[in-house]
Amino acid sequence: MKAEIVTTGTEILLGEIVDTNAAYIARALRDAGVNLYYKTTVGDNRQRLAQVLRLGMSRSDVILVTGGLGPTVDDITREAVAEATGRPLKPRPELEAQLRAMYAAWGRTPTENNLRQTYLPEGAIALSNPIGTAPGFIVETERTAIICMPGVPREMKRMLADHVLPYLQAKMGGEKTVILARTVHTAGLGESDIDERIGHLMRAANPTVGLAAHLGRVDVRITARAATREGALALIAPVENEIKERLAPWVYGVDHETLGSVIAAQLRKREAKLTLVETNSQGRAASYFGQAEQDVLAETFHTLDYAKLEQRYGAPGPLGPDEISARRVALAASERTAADYVLALLGTAQPNQGFWSSERGHTWMAILTPHNFILKRLPIGGVDEFTANWLAVRSLMRLYKTIKSPQPTTQD
Repeated sequence: MKAEIVTTGTEILLGEIVDTNAAYIARALRDAGVNLYYKTTVGDNRQRLAQVLRLGMSRSDVILVTGGLGPTVDDITREAVAEATGRPLKPRPELEAQLRAMYAAWGRTPTENNLRQTYLPEGAIALSNPIGTAPGFIVETERTAIICMPGVPREMKRMLADHVLPYLQAKMGGEKTVILARTVHTAGLGESDIDERIGHLMRAANPTVGLAAHLGRVDVRITARAATREGALALIAPVENEIKERLAPWVYGVDHETLGSVIAAQLRKREAKLTLVETNSQGRAASYFGQAEQDVLAETFHTLDYAKLEQRYGAPGPLGPDEISARRVALAASERTAADYVLALLGTAQPNQGFWSSERGHTWMAILTPHNFILKRLPIGGVDEFTANWLAVRSLMRLYKTIKSPQPTTQD
């Protein structure tokens, strides 16, 4: 079954609100084994929405539409579906009765524009909405089912669970399948380098392998389709193992694991604490540790003022973005907080410096552990967002490797 999602609303099209509905529906379709091919956003324009629906009817088995079912003039989904399918809008007495009963329970009477919600394309299957006033509906054509749900997220989620997913599962019948995804997280290696190592896996059809780049990190996504969950996992397993083998020095976790969570897990094994000291990374390293990882942190501190850094850790003499200062701060932080591990980043912070600037600056990374002391000059300084994240990810990845394997590492 080929599906596509259409979200309506000028406020979404112009970026005034974020379209969370499409992401939620996409995950639900994946879990139900439905192949999603397209996602489209259309403003509140009947002709353009009808045009998008006609295109969808030419290429998809099901179109899931959210939004535009309310009582106002700019709620045009019903009219657009009627135009695209050639099904005129017809009043539905049973829906009007339900709406009037709902308003009566509130001590109110529905206005004429409220009653617009009870008109559906001829022959449509009505979908009840117990937590809103706008019913959804399904229009079936010779090839395509157009499924319309409210744009209010809680109403959409309820209708999706109560009506839409059971409808799709019934339509799929014997072809019901499971789509599972596994994400392998890497840091310190770019997309092109990863492509060189696992490009042959990215040409396979099932499971598929794709890359998603983030600031300082690259995720490798493996998606498998099978008749059962067990079958999908069996397809994923050998591909995941090969990816981990080929990218071993740069892999730190899978799925919901983060750099903070895997470091925290290693620290808990050792009953150890960590202190983070940051200058130009501005607390980005600390931000990778969520609420669930706070138990492993002895202290986090960040400042661009080296005088405050000196005052905080009682390091004698002036401090700066240099090797000696990085060593002094790491030792002083360990003594002050009684932390077993310390990560300190002392960098230059000029506004004209950064990863993409001609004047790149530099940052000294100091990692103090019970087993060794690592000092490394990173050839990037500055305070822009990309640089701060790059420094945080690169240093946390080195810390993770150092905690996991106390011996000095050869890969960064």
